[in-house]
Amino acid sequence: MAGLALAGPTGAVLDAAGDVRELLTRTELDRAGALRSAADREDFLAAHALVRLCAGRLLGRPAQSLTVVQRCGSCERPHGRPRLVEAPGTGVSLAHTRGWVAAAAAGGPVGVDVEAVDDAEIDWRTAEAVCTEEELAALRSDNHPLRAFLRQWVRKESLVKVGAGTLDEPARLDVPVYGQEPPRWHGWRLLDWGGAEAVGCVAAREDMRLRLLG
Repeated sequence: MAGLALAGPTGAVLDAAGDVRELLTRTELDRAGALRSAADREDFLAAHALVRLCAGRLLGRPAQSLTVVQRCGSCERPHGRPRLVEAPGTGVSLAHTRGWVAAAAAGGPVGVDVEAVDDAEIDWRTAEAVCTEEELAALRSDNHPLRAFLRQWVRKESLVKVGAGTLDEPARLDVPVYGQEPPRWHGWRLLDWGGAEAVGCVAAREDMRLRLLG
């Protein structure tokens, strides 16, 4: 059975989720409440609700029956890789950016990332720090270098989330340049999506299905 990824605008996801207080734990609600920006709070709540909706659809279970926990192995604070209490063998991942969220669930490790796209200029110093020479050449020849950079970035971030690399040396993650198929990296399957407002990617060992909300 293929894994499942869901993504969409924050507002559409919150509408689909209903009352997030029925889905999220007290810890998650407290973390959201500590964020200063109302928009950031909504993005956080939507992402944490969406990962339950995604896992519930994959497992055939109500989203309300699933508990998502995060625990950092270094500091024991409630952040880091999420997991399902009721289905520890199912991999889950979530991500949020300005106005967009994404989530994924699979039978094994899975990582998802999403980034909002705007009309800002690309920061070439950042690009040079995280991209390979092949990637940089592709960015320089693209009509929208920022979007092209973000497409590479979400691929790298999704691989980091499955433990295939670290962000300490992102240029070592020589992922395929967007548009080169098949989009795989050392056995990991990469599923891209996106358009004018946001781009995203999910990485997993298995095939993934994608559904966009809103």
